[in-house]
Amino acid sequence: EGYGASLSMRQHFSRFRTLLLICVIAHGAGAPALPEAAAPTVTVKSGILEGTHFGSAGNEVAFLGVPYAEPPIGELRWRPPQPVHPWTGPRKATEFGAPCPQLRASWFPYIGWQEDCLYLNIWTPQFSRTAKLPVIVYFHGGSNIAGYSQMTPLGPALSGLGVVVVSANYRLGPMGFFAYPALTAESEHHSSGNYGLLDQLQALRWVRDNIAGFGGDATRVTVMGQSAGAVDICLLMASPMAAGLFERAIMESGDCQGTLNEDARTPIPYNQISGSGEQAGERLANDLGVADGPGAVEKLRNIPADEILKTWSQDRKVHFDAIVDGWVVPEQPARIFAEGKQARVRVLVGSNADEATVFGHGGPKTVDAYKEYLLGDTGEYADQEFKAYPAMSDADVSRQYLQVQTDFFAYGAYSMAQAMTRASQKAYLYSFTYRATGKRAQLGAYHGEELQLLSDSFPADWQHSPEQKRLGDAMRSFW
Repeated sequence: EGYGASLSMRQHFSRFRTLLLICVIAHGAGAPALPEAAAPTVTVKSGILEGTHFGSAGNEVAFLGVPYAEPPIGELRWRPPQPVHPWTGPRKATEFGAPCPQLRASWFPYIGWQEDCLYLNIWTPQFSRTAKLPVIVYFHGGSNIAGYSQMTPLGPALSGLGVVVVSANYRLGPMGFFAYPALTAESEHHSSGNYGLLDQLQALRWVRDNIAGFGGDATRVTVMGQSAGAVDICLLMASPMAAGLFERAIMESGDCQGTLNEDARTPIPYNQISGSGEQAGERLANDLGVADGPGAVEKLRNIPADEILKTWSQDRKVHFDAIVDGWVVPEQPARIFAEGKQARVRVLVGSNADEATVFGHGGPKTVDAYKEYLLGDTGEYADQEFKAYPAMSDADVSRQYLQVQTDFFAYGAYSMAQAMTRASQKAYLYSFTYRATGKRAQLGAYHGEELQLLSDSFPADWQHSPEQKRLGDAMRSFW
């Protein structure tokens, strides 16, 4: 019609054919390209996020690399995490955020880190504010010195059962658990050292405030962790600061109440603890050439993170982990759980039948070295521990050492289930015994193996079997 009524039909057809040819040239030899589907967007308290699709269904959506706190750099290093400053315009959330600073670990791939690392990820199977699905928030393992939120791809596998899955980075090693007298003095809570736990608390607050926009129900949050992640969840259960942030907990191969934890200021002669949290911090500061006194904290905050890690790597007897600081963790969790003062939540907790086979090779090799290890473990009770796990010759040492380690995890899970039952909460106790086929068979049911079945993600050389698939399906359903 736009060409005017005076044109003949042949002229109309000729001009239409010319326009069609122009379209084909512009878009390639095939049919004209269809418009791309709009990226899923959601508005959180700090701004608009653009996510991505991860499944076959249109409402299976992921938001990756979402900031849940301000970057802990400069003046914010070794301080509690601060809420995210609002941004303007849509922010891409389609790639994972960088891991937190860490040294290379032998048990998983190393990828580049940044000190700006406080990011989380969300997978939702039903991207709708009205969905109100239960939520799982996962904290990775790695001894609180290594790891990252995408290390175990649980999101796609678990969300398929109708839950929103969140995973988060948190500060690690000397960047996340550095206790130091001058930092304690500047804190209004007279505390330092548990910055990694504070990050986890901040991530849970972010979930509480924002997860409804992703289809989640903030009143039905389960925290889940493996190894150090499980220990940290236990510590959160012992912390009044976590009240109301979750109603269930899944702890795989880790707990905090079946042993003693390092104290900020008081040395404890058990559980391989040497010195206090602040003593470890002072030793690292001295290694960095910073003497205690005016301006020490400012000097430490100005040292690049890679230099701190390099210096720490040369003195690995200095250990950084969560501590009893009087604020985040007010007293020994063993006492808190014994007295029933922990969070009243339902728990699923367990251990693997052969936990220690993947990390026991660096243990003692002689009877004398084994006895020295036991002395650091149970102090004046070391003779009793030796009678329970005797090594009559050097050939017995490795086997007994691994059994002590494995039973440590088993007892922690069992005593945690007992503690929660005493507190009138439901407790589900599991023992994972699956032995993979192939070259991993000699390891038995080793530490972390269950994560591969839960995530339905396996190493390239894994030998698959119908039994393994049935077990994975069952485990995901139980979780």
